Amino acid sequence: MARRVNLDAMIQREDFAREIQDAAQPESIRELQLSQLLPGSPIRRLLRKPDFQRETNHWSPDQVTKFIKSFLDGDVIPSLILWPSANFIFVIDGAHRLSALCAWLSDDYGDGTISKDFYSGEVSKEQVAMAKRVRALIMSHADPFKELEQLIGKPSESVTARRASRMFTRPIQLQTVIGTAKTAEDSFFAINQQGTPLDETEELLIRYRRTPLAIGARSIVRAGFGHNYASAFGEQKQAETKAIAAELHRMLFEPQPNIPLKTLDLPLGGSASPVDALSVLIDFLAVVNSKSRDKIDPPSSYGDDETGEETVRTMKAAIKIARRMTSNQAESLGLHPAVYFTNDKGKHSRFLFLGMAAIVTEKLRNNDGAWFKKFTVGRKAIERFLIDNKSLIGIVLQNLGKQQRIPRMRDLFEYLVNEAVAERELTPTGVIAHLGMKGKIYDVIGKPQSTSFSDDTKSQIAYRTHIEKAPVCPICGGLLDTAKSVSYDHIQRVQDGGLGHADNGQLVHPYCNSSMKN
Repeated sequence: MARRVNLDAMIQREDFAREIQDAAQPESIRELQLSQLLPGSPIRRLLRKPDFQRETNHWSPDQVTKFIKSFLDGDVIPSLILWPSANFIFVIDGAHRLSALCAWLSDDYGDGTISKDFYSGEVSKEQVAMAKRVRALIMSHADPFKELEQLIGKPSESVTARRASRMFTRPIQLQTVIGTAKTAEDSFFAINQQGTPLDETEELLIRYRRTPLAIGARSIVRAGFGHNYASAFGEQKQAETKAIAAELHRMLFEPQPNIPLKTLDLPLGGSASPVDALSVLIDFLAVVNSKSRDKIDPPSSYGDDETGEETVRTMKAAIKIARRMTSNQAESLGLHPAVYFTNDKGKHSRFLFLGMAAIVTEKLRNNDGAWFKKFTVGRKAIERFLIDNKSLIGIVLQNLGKQQRIPRMRDLFEYLVNEAVAERELTPTGVIAHLGMKGKIYDVIGKPQSTSFSDDTKSQIAYRTHIEKAPVCPICGGLLDTAKSVSYDHIQRVQDGGLGHADNGQLVHPYCNSSMKN
């Protein structure tokens, strides 16, 4: 997926539920001028996005640049659709177009003062890189606003001067939704069934936006910063939600890897980009809060959370599972993301991550502590199989229906543990048969013909180099992720007279130290 520009801070969000729906309808607005969108202008201070609207981060640097150029050159631009409430002016359709103009006027494409204030200074490296890319493209194909502003009133025949002379006179056409907040919400859904429709995750987040899964996912993806999706809760629950969201974001999405891959310090939950992260988070929160093995409750099965109790409980369940998978706490398995949750290019495998979350959740729900010991006994063989068969697992996932992928990956881990403990050889044929897939699966990925190394090939080289040299836990033989999960173990136990000097210490998995050695 191409990287996107984060314009989400340009127009603030507001909760429709807080709007006075029976007040007199303000007059329709038929057009805007560019001057009305300047930072600090009254209209810009009134602009809001509905709380249910998608994140404004779906445009690439090229799309942002082309839109700005189209505006400056007088090309046809579709009308924006607004809803004037008693207090604000809501953007029902056209948030990306309006945000792109505001970003251009403010020279803030996700890394400026407005964005930094919105995210309390927590701006990602990717966000900064995309902003720099937009500025470079604007310089090449359009013009920065500040440069055009200085040319206003100065006669010239250049393209740049003509852009400057008409940018404040060109109207931005509008349509206005007349009616209550419910009318505006219905209009939003109707509009988004046309053109570029909402994807599945966006629709879930919108339709069930007040459920614990939606509030939790949106809070986590922004590490508790940006729009306060928990604003309807009391102060205590708001603070709890923000703190838990920040911790889960750190656990799941840090650090973000460089491309091409240079180290194996990879995130547990994959890309921090909201487009990808929200999909993972909705599923992760649903999996770790499931009440049975056979059914993962969807967002639609949750009621609206008015107090924050359920949101906090849902997020705490997620922290419990994440800590079991990878943390420095005594019960942590210390699962290495490069082994369990990525392919050999370092790209995250969402369904391997969710499958492991599902089986850990199931075993904890059933108080099956013996399973974790079985896993640890078979861990060395399991990890060798996962490392050697990255391509196979990827192809298996491609051949499974979406609804099958999480339960099948959970079953894969269950099968690997049982076979490894029984000291039976782990083979691709056995895995394919266990998953109920018929025939043979072949790796048909061709080798590149170019003499230069692509980013994917460089990542594969780095992965292979680092994985074979990664430190190993001397208790179970599994790989250690020392950046995220490690315990310091006495080789000679303290009760046997072992002392705390370096020659008597070794790095092990936390669970191996606390539950296996003794």
